Amino acid sequence: MNRRLFWKIFLPFWLAQAVLLGALYLRIQHRISSEHPWWIQPERREMPVLADYAAKVYEEQGQTGLSQLLDSLSLQKRSKYWLVDANGHELSGQPIPEHVLRDASAAEKSEGLHHSFEANVLAASTATTQGHYVLIAELVPPKLSERVPGDILWTLKLGTILSALICFLIAHYLSKPIERLRDATHELARGNLDIRAGDNLGNRRDEIADLVRDFDSMAGELRTLIQSERNLLSGVSHELRSPIARIRLALTLARDADDVERSEMLDRIEQDTIQLDSMLEQILTVARLESGQHKPRFERLSLNDIVDDVLHDANFEAAATDATIAFQGESDIQVNGDAGLLRSAVENLVRNAIFYSGRGGKVEVRLSQEDGVALISVRDNGPGVPENALSLMFKPFYRVDDSRGTTTGGMGLGLAIVRNAVLAHGGNVSAKNVAPHGLEVELRVPILPPSQPTHSDAYRLPQGLR
Repeated sequence: MNRRLFWKIFLPFWLAQAVLLGALYLRIQHRISSEHPWWIQPERREMPVLADYAAKVYEEQGQTGLSQLLDSLSLQKRSKYWLVDANGHELSGQPIPEHVLRDASAAEKSEGLHHSFEANVLAASTATTQGHYVLIAELVPPKLSERVPGDILWTLKLGTILSALICFLIAHYLSKPIERLRDATHELARGNLDIRAGDNLGNRRDEIADLVRDFDSMAGELRTLIQSERNLLSGVSHELRSPIARIRLALTLARDADDVERSEMLDRIEQDTIQLDSMLEQILTVARLESGQHKPRFERLSLNDIVDDVLHDANFEAAATDATIAFQGESDIQVNGDAGLLRSAVENLVRNAIFYSGRGGKVEVRLSQEDGVALISVRDNGPGVPENALSLMFKPFYRVDDSRGTTTGGMGLGLAIVRNAVLAHGGNVSAKNVAPHGLEVELRVPILPPSQPTHSDAYRLPQGLR
């Protein structure tokens, strides 16, 4: 696998550390080599004695003896010695470079040492009864490893290795989640909607971890959305198939039936057609609200009148299952809203509550106001819903039990209509389970003050619905 990001992180970090350690190494070397380097101090201390001895050997043994002495003092590629007289003539017969003579002259003026990065020149004068002599030595610096103390050198080496290890761990720490995120993205593109990239993040808290968790959240939302679409295809095909099949059957029977039976078949067809129309209307309503195509017509409304109308119709439906509806409300709660949307929202909640309360169930509806907000609460004594479904139940086509059909809950569009209708009025909707059993759904819509003028822009659609 081409880990480009890993190397982009690792190499700059490590090279920066290596350059820093290298610069420190050279600085130490330069510091040690400057002005009075330690490695030439023994020769420097011996120079006056060696000068006297070399002059004595020259005077007693001549050029040959002096040459042998200086050769014995010299080390190959490290040091070389010359002896010159007062006129600057070299006495051992070895040629002396001009730059060494210049450095020796400078050394005599600076305590017998002239330092440079390439070499160091020592000079020591001596005088006898026969003349004046100068012993010159050129000392080439040893290798850097020999000039830098061993403990410092090992510290620098270990520091380089340790910095490489640290940079490796940092690069791995930063790039591994992104690598997992890329793999998860590929899996998601292949259709694996259950893939998650943050399973091994632990308690990591940084921007990369946030990115991975956002991806997981996006993958979850995408999975829910695709599942909703699948539910739509499955639900719509199932829901439409039954009335269409009944209509076809009724038409077939009506052709051969007498007048009385034909009338019954036509009534059946009419009922199924109404059901189809209602189902399609729900689908179109959700689609328009979600896309922002439906523009609410705002006007001053009395929530009391809307709730009263809904409960008046709902009592007939509740009577079929011996359910009861109890209402408690404050009077004269005015809002700026769309009567159709608000009625649809309240009606869906009340009908759901009646259905899930079951035979002999009890539904409680409460209308109140608090802190400038109208509150409509619908509570049933049904089985409630799983806690993890409370935040999902208002999404289109979501059903707590995917196996439910028309007799057990419809297509999952009613609560989606409720949510979008309330959002269009600048409000919100929430649900919670209640003890010992049951579900309570609360709608909150801003109240319109009596003195506030009514116009269609009093509440704008939320950004997500435009």
